[in-house]
Amino acid sequence: MKQKAWQNAGKEAGFSKQQLLAARRYTPAQKDVLSAVLDEQDRCTHEQALSRITAYLKKEVM
Repeated sequence: MKQKAWQNAGKEAGFSKQQLLAARRYTPAQKDVLSAVLDEQDRCTHEQALSRITAYLKKEVM
């Protein structure tokens, strides 16, 4: 049991799409992007969510 707890200690918590959309950390525009780029079963950290938002906004428009 201690080994399993030790292995999980270095991992960051992941948040569901609904939790990220409910967070006050993001602006309404950022929440719109998150709702478009995340699947319902996705779990990611705030840093990963911000990188997905940034990547989406930097995409070239055709």
